[in-house]
Amino acid sequence: MAVHVFQVSEENYQICLKRGLVAIPEPKDGARQYNNIFDGLLSRMACIKNNDYILMYVIGKKELRGVWQADGNPFYEATQVWMDRLYPFRCRIKVTDYNFSEFLNLYDINDLVNSEQIWTWALSRATGSNAMFSISDSEFNVLLNEYIKINPFSSSQSYIAEPYPYREGNIVDMIHVDKDMPKYEYSVMTLLNDAFCNKRFRELFGQYTDFLSYVPTNRGREMDIMLIYGNPKDVNRIMAYDIIEVKRDVFDGKALAQLIDYESWFLQKKVAGDLKMVRTTAIAKEFSNEVIDYVKKRSSFESKPIKLLTYSYSNEHGINLSLID
Repeated sequence: MAVHVFQVSEENYQICLKRGLVAIPEPKDGARQYNNIFDGLLSRMACIKNNDYILMYVIGKKELRGVWQADGNPFYEATQVWMDRLYPFRCRIKVTDYNFSEFLNLYDINDLVNSEQIWTWALSRATGSNAMFSISDSEFNVLLNEYIKINPFSSSQSYIAEPYPYREGNIVDMIHVDKDMPKYEYSVMTLLNDAFCNKRFRELFGQYTDFLSYVPTNRGREMDIMLIYGNPKDVNRIMAYDIIEVKRDVFDGKALAQLIDYESWFLQKKVAGDLKMVRTTAIAKEFSNEVIDYVKKRSSFESKPIKLLTYSYSNEHGINLSLID
């Protein structure tokens, strides 16, 4: 499962603990004025599913604290909980057996990043701040080992003092739709993240064991989605990845160049050039002839296929994917 990190102030952290709730804020001017941004925040929360692990990074203290689990699915609700601003994109949390009194400092985490033991840690994005991001399960195990090193065994159990009332997950229901089609690329991302959370599309992608969205690269951009394939006997031993680029409308030559650039970077930086470990996929409403022709030639002459998947959407059935032969 993916693991999600929320950035909070010390004051808001105490409220999170008291109410058993984590959240990301609307833009200060109100997300409803910026529908594309609103759906972008929905797409972030759509990465969370019940029982996923939750960590909190306390900004002023530069400390990573945890570990909790998602208690149900994420939801949108605009009642006031935190006093400094509105945080309507929410998920309830519950306590776990990992009740650590000592926290991880940022310099400890930076050491792990510099040694490449973790690489999806992203306190900021190329586009600005990063109120919430996800790391892979294998990276979480690295952090968990660091927690255990500095914390003596304890059987004490923390608790949620004033649990926030249960709410049904409604994130997917909140996306903007235009003429029976997701209105923004973020809207499509919300639907896809929710689908991958629920292990859908394995007939197209195989038995992926984990997935991440908005995966950082050192080129100032983020891969839209990355599927991770662990060894069936040892899921922490990663055998393959599938890098996915998503477009709402037409997937053109520019988008294809971006996908290939991600593939090249990943091959060089993450898998030591092992072509067998990296797959690539494009998802869009339709594809330009330029893209279709290139993909056919690449598959024929280089034996490096790229899956081309078109999506369809309905309010009743959600999002579906179809392979272009």
